[in-house]
Amino acid sequence: MKKRLQTSTFIRYTLSYITLLAVVMTCLFAYMYFYVNSEVRERTIDSQVNRLSRIAMLHEDYLSTMMNTAVQMGLSPFIEPFRYDQEPAKAYDLLRQMAPYTVTNSFCDQMYLCFSGDDHVYASSCSMTLDMFLRMVRYENLSPEQLQALIRSPGALTVLPAQMMESSMMDGDRASVVTFLMPLGASVNSSKGTMIFIIKESMYWSMFSDAIEGNNNTYIFYNGQLLASSQDFSLPVEQVASLLSDSETGSLSASLSYGGEKWRVLAVGSRAWDMQYVTVLRASDLTSSVWDSMLGLMVLLGVLTVGGVLAAMLLARRNVRPIREISSLLPRNADGDELASIQTGIRELSARNSDLTFRLERSLPMQRHEFVLRFMKGRYATREEACRVASSVGLDIDKPCYAVVLSGVQEYHEQPMDLRRPPFDGVNGTTGCGVELVALKAHMYLIFSGTPGAIREMAELLRQTALERSGHAMVALSGIQTDFTCAPSAYLEAASAYDNRFVMDENALLDYSAISTSIEDILPPARKITDGINQALLLRNRELLSDKIAELLHYLKHTSMSPYAFRLIYNDVIDKLLREHTGVLAETELYDIFSLSNCQSADDLDDMLRRLCDSILTAEEAPASQAEAGEDSSMAQVVHYMQDHFTDPELSISAIAEAFDMPTARLSLTFKELMRMSPLEYLTLLRVERSKELLAGTELSIKEIAAQVGYYDASSFIRRFKQIAGVTPLQYRRSKEENDHGTHAEG
Repeated sequence: MKKRLQTSTFIRYTLSYITLLAVVMTCLFAYMYFYVNSEVRERTIDSQVNRLSRIAMLHEDYLSTMMNTAVQMGLSPFIEPFRYDQEPAKAYDLLRQMAPYTVTNSFCDQMYLCFSGDDHVYASSCSMTLDMFLRMVRYENLSPEQLQALIRSPGALTVLPAQMMESSMMDGDRASVVTFLMPLGASVNSSKGTMIFIIKESMYWSMFSDAIEGNNNTYIFYNGQLLASSQDFSLPVEQVASLLSDSETGSLSASLSYGGEKWRVLAVGSRAWDMQYVTVLRASDLTSSVWDSMLGLMVLLGVLTVGGVLAAMLLARRNVRPIREISSLLPRNADGDELASIQTGIRELSARNSDLTFRLERSLPMQRHEFVLRFMKGRYATREEACRVASSVGLDIDKPCYAVVLSGVQEYHEQPMDLRRPPFDGVNGTTGCGVELVALKAHMYLIFSGTPGAIREMAELLRQTALERSGHAMVALSGIQTDFTCAPSAYLEAASAYDNRFVMDENALLDYSAISTSIEDILPPARKITDGINQALLLRNRELLSDKIAELLHYLKHTSMSPYAFRLIYNDVIDKLLREHTGVLAETELYDIFSLSNCQSADDLDDMLRRLCDSILTAEEAPASQAEAGEDSSMAQVVHYMQDHFTDPELSISAIAEAFDMPTARLSLTFKELMRMSPLEYLTLLRVERSKELLAGTELSIKEIAAQVGYYDASSFIRRFKQIAGVTPLQYRRSKEENDHGTHAEG
């Protein structure tokens, strides 16, 4: 039974995938068929139109040659009309004059000339009386009398369509011919005589076969009458001629139905001879051409279909496996349907989750506690984000200023006071929330208000309430803050004030503003050293990083400052590093603003900073090593290339892009995304760090050092060095020398 149910689920998935595959393949086949059908039909029609155009051009060139022959012979001074019975000797000269024209008219089988008023007909090889010519040339559809009348007065151009003719002057004595009668001379009314051109229809067949061959009928019509044709299948000419009569230009593309079949008729008009060149194709032949072209595509679709079915079965098999595993953990449905069992389980789980969510939503104290801790750690990047989260837990913190209050407790079981209840609700315009800090054995309150006075009033009220409850009031107030991102500093201020409870009246309000600090003088130099630490992190240079941290530690140890100054400086350093490297350590646990209150010496803070930097390097080196073997390997190669060639003064962004065969814009964008600095900034950083080594370890001049690190101009080097180090190269060298002398003196 279980096996049958599992098979049923597998078949259900397989059929679903196969149905989707069938729909996709059907749509793809339909698109390919309509596309190929259009392309093949258009290509076939274009080729037939080109074929007809070629036939028209060739045929009309032949007609022009015959017309030119009639004109030239009529205008020749050597060919003048005469009567044979009066001047028989001229007949011999005429035969010699006609010989070249006969040779050049290869399209004609026979060419004859008959002068007006003469009763003889002349060719290049013989002459005979007109009566004898009429007896020797017998047309199937034309009597001798009709032929004689046409010879005597042909008009501009007379065309006799293809018909059988019997003549002893032709090979075989019988053939289908087309006859053209033209006046002798340039004028259509010329009375000099008539030229007769007799062309075998077989010449037309050879002309048709010279073009693109195929299963089709080809026709030439003159003034609506069939002049010549080549037919591969039986189709009444009248059916084709009826379509041509509707065309004004002579060109045509139309369909024809006859004998239960569909036909395609294509026609091309004549340039100057009132002729139409027509071809007729079977519509079924066009369809066959389409399917022949589709054959290869159908084979490809078949292969894709088979592969798609196999892929569908594989996907169904993979989907059934987790379904079986999940259904095995759930009670079996009444009808044994695995999917129904899973759906029932999901509904039950959803109901439980909804109940749990409802309970969590009612647990606002826990959520407020979490909000306060995250706010104090500086987790909210903007004021808007902090206000939005606070609003979701019922706190209105969108107020101009805030402060942190620390209140000591005597027993661990004491809970923070609820600032929404009496007597604290009497202070209008304030919002506050408290959390317990077990490590400090204190409560921390975060108070927001519209005025600093209201905050101080709330702090004083907390002190009085604590004094009434336990007889002791260790309450410390930070400075008034306006920037939400300065919450860690506000906590350190409150903690510093709280540390002074041993030297002040512990029952008085311990106000941070009463503590004298020298932060304004101490913090700027420390921040310059912080920039060097950040640069070492970006370079991933652990040795340089260790030197920079040691430099900061040396500065703090040899500068007179309070524990609060230590904590504030290190909070500033660590906060800046976290913001610069938020992509790799967004939620690091190595740094907690509350742990700074436990640091009593620079060594404690130094240990925290080193652990944080090590974590940042470890987190960034992992993707860097993966990038070298993956998609970003090219950027890793660029970094190595710059590290190897940064001393080359010719090294530039365009030169690097050219070396790696990539656009300059793409190199800059990708490099900055990976290194968090532009290629130019990284190149400058490499050169400045190398110049620091040369300034401290050699006696080379500034100009010589500039040349060694890749600068042609010493002034450019000095400007770049000061941008990075904050001092000029000469000032840096002197400070190093003074530090070295101080170290030797201490030794």
